[in-house]
Amino acid sequence: MTAHVLETTRLSLRELVPADLDFLAGLLGNPHVMRFYPKPLTREEAAGWLERQRARYAADGHGLWLVTERATGKPVGQVGLLMQRVDALRMNPHPEIGYLLDRTYWGLGYATEAARGVRDYAATRFGYAAVISLVRPENVPSRAVARRLGMQVIAEASFAGLPHLIHHVALRS
Repeated sequence: MTAHVLETTRLSLRELVPADLDFLAGLLGNPHVMRFYPKPLTREEAAGWLERQRARYAADGHGLWLVTERATGKPVGQVGLLMQRVDALRMNPHPEIGYLLDRTYWGLGYATEAARGVRDYAATRFGYAAVISLVRPENVPSRAVARRLGMQVIAEASFAGLPHLIHHVALRS
């Protein structure tokens, strides 16, 4: 039994389970999808990634979730809420909206739709006052998603040894 998290108009988000490893290994092993990460992941590394999400669900109540099309049930990627420590931010850890979609589903508005759902869920379910997204400066598509969520760049930081822009949006005034 998988834990359903939220639905949007076209998408459903749920917790990752071990049976999702084949999809996740394909996603995280794809050099095009992982072009802004240090490298594509092996199947074993993808299994570790999956287990880290499951540990986040237990510790924080959230992590990266599997995104599926509601109409077909096909997995399209992962979007979720992660607690991140970023030296450039005074308040740590800070909730981050992360998104990573299979290349087949780029350009359909799915990342924005799912991330918007997660942004709203962060406010209503967890009561977070603000969220961030950490995006590599050269990742123009992900920066556009952050802007569509109402985020603005507030700082530059090194994260995981790579330069990132910190996008931020307040969820309540």
